[in-house]
Amino acid sequence: MKQAIFTLLFSISFFNVDAKSTDSTRRVDVGDSVFISNCLNNTYKHIQFYRKTRFPNPQATYNKTTGDDFYEYFFLDGDFDVKTLPCEYGNQKYRIISIRVFADKKTGQDRPVMFLDLGLNTVAWVELNGAVESLEIYLQ
Repeated sequence: MKQAIFTLLFSISFFNVDAKSTDSTRRVDVGDSVFISNCLNNTYKHIQFYRKTRFPNPQATYNKTTGDDFYEYFFLDGDFDVKTLPCEYGNQKYRIISIRVFADKKTGQDRPVMFLDLGLNTVAWVELNGAVESLEIYLQ
């Protein structure tokens, strides 16, 4: 069931800012890379920065090939520094660690989130629909 959700999610339409047409559909998967564009108005609206500062279970792990259990591994325990992604991370390519679908608490609709590797114990939480629509992330 989880694989079916991810397979459906990976067929998301991404906008390529270098292309003449903005309606191309490309498949992305865990391990692929996406670009974070330059900051507009000195901020990102749909990308958060998470740095994990305490690991209560240092032996914990997740499947690095599929991204399975990454959310549980990284977010369910420990302490974090959280803020809007700093502009210094813009105009660079980052590897996709995991993609997960949450249910929106207000609407009940699917809310896809992509997690990007920003470095040691640091990830970007990307609200996929908003980030794609506002061109905060793109494929090249």
